[in-house]
Amino acid sequence: MTESQESSKPFRVVVFADFVCPYSFLAVDQFDRLAREYDVQPLWRPHWLHPETPPEGTPNARSAERLERLNAWMKEMAPEQYPRIRIPEKRQYSFRAFEALEFAGDRGLDFPFKTAIYDLMWTEGGDIGEPETLMAAAERAGLDPDELKEALDKRLYAQRALDAVNQAHSIGITNTPTIFLGRTRINGWHYYEVLQSVMEQQGVRPREALAS
Repeated sequence: MTESQESSKPFRVVVFADFVCPYSFLAVDQFDRLAREYDVQPLWRPHWLHPETPPEGTPNARSAERLERLNAWMKEMAPEQYPRIRIPEKRQYSFRAFEALEFAGDRGLDFPFKTAIYDLMWTEGGDIGEPETLMAAAERAGLDPDELKEALDKRLYAQRALDAVNQAHSIGITNTPTIFLGRTRINGWHYYEVLQSVMEQQGVRPREALAS
């Protein structure tokens, strides 16, 4: 492949994450901003942190001490977001949401759909293990909630979601989020300025700079 052919390829941004991960939740605003400011379309892929979680969820998944540390970290890292954050009381079941993400991806709306899921779970007290929460996210993202409900009931995307989970495992994903910005892999949550620096190092310019 020639240098010109390489430069003409879209810059690939992939985020491996789990909806139940607080670090992944704080990354959502960063990647929504990245999509606005750069000519990129981030792809959100599942990494299942807690496959042992039953469909009804696991109550009291965090001790009081861990919950206190998490609150302090989120307040420090995202002070503007913190007032609206509601940390879930239980560990929720992710896999049904992964199925729904595949459904949204087939319709080109997986990116806004993932934002809606995180908002419902982390700021509005929704349970992503419940179809009703996923249907509400679908409606916000411009999807047909009844069509999603049918797909979930029939498990139309279960195998694809499982294949995606297995792919993450096969390439050694262990952190959430794990981020691929072009040729660079970033493990864990980082400040937005770090993402910008990596983009610029690989020659990706903001939309404003491209328009000038």
